[in-house]
Amino acid sequence: MSESEIGVALVGFGYWGPNLARNALAADGLMLTAIADGNSEHRAAAAKLYPGVDVVEDLGTVLGRDDVDAVILATPAATHADLAQAVLDSGRHVFVEKPLATTVADAEAVVCAAESAGRVAMVGHTFLYSPPVHWLKRAIEGGELGKVQYLYSQRLNLGRIRSDCNAVWNFGPHDIAILVYLLGETPVEVSATGYSFLQPGIEDVCFASLRFASGVAASLHMSWIDPRKTRLMTVVGDRKMAVYDDVSQDQKIWLYDAGATRPQGAEDLGLGSFASMGEFQWKTRAGDVLLPKIDMREPLLNEMEAFANACATGHPALTNAAHGLEVVRVLCAIDESMHHGGAAARVAS
Repeated sequence: MSESEIGVALVGFGYWGPNLARNALAADGLMLTAIADGNSEHRAAAAKLYPGVDVVEDLGTVLGRDDVDAVILATPAATHADLAQAVLDSGRHVFVEKPLATTVADAEAVVCAAESAGRVAMVGHTFLYSPPVHWLKRAIEGGELGKVQYLYSQRLNLGRIRSDCNAVWNFGPHDIAILVYLLGETPVEVSATGYSFLQPGIEDVCFASLRFASGVAASLHMSWIDPRKTRLMTVVGDRKMAVYDDVSQDQKIWLYDAGATRPQGAEDLGLGSFASMGEFQWKTRAGDVLLPKIDMREPLLNEMEAFANACATGHPALTNAAHGLEVVRVLCAIDESMHHGGAAARVAS
């Protein structure tokens, strides 16, 4: 390991851990020195795939090593907050797979632990390192879409059905993180309805509406019992509209030169001021559809390199713990609304 590389250990080699290990090995600035997992089958798989990396049983063993500057946590969500604080308390940087924690209080504790330790705490909101999402951000900030009016997302699949969390906590962090990033603000209020079809008390499907202080509206549809894998986000502006299709292999962004034009004088006059309904009618515009060329690179590799850079420089990462806290606040508000019959819930601040 060179002096410029960050020695990193991965804790958790189950569902997502192998992807993190592969990209940690490929990332500039990182050196994967150890993999830890309490499951013997997972350890055997890790040892077979990465014979040059030490494979151990637990985080305690990892924190006893001198070649570990940072730890990547890919463990069950309920363990994230406690393990992250243990890593930070040991003087190491930490990368936590989404979500940062399962309660607002625990997420706040991780933020405080990182600040107290003077170490990096970063959250695995991988889509914020995706080139199409960066394209959308530039299009919004550059005014290409005009004023954003509303957004909606669909994150649907048949499986993977989980028993440790509901579909909101499984899928929601992705789209909430994207929304907060694109709009530069956190929603102030949510209302949501969830349905438990397979396991009592664990929502398989959720419909959530989000309201932002700027007046922008957003809605989320999340489900792991849907017939098609769908990863769509639509952004509607008053000039143009964009669709982000993450499932598409070569057409991730569709830009529509389309919209509705307010009839002249409608801002100040009522319906009775127009000679006819035809004169009053809104004009719709349907122009060209553009498929912009976007150079793709694996978002997870970008994310691992961003973690390496944050650890090396101390500069806050795009998905730092403060960002992760904002996402957890929204997730908790959605849960609160679902469990109170869809009543509006304020997002904690």
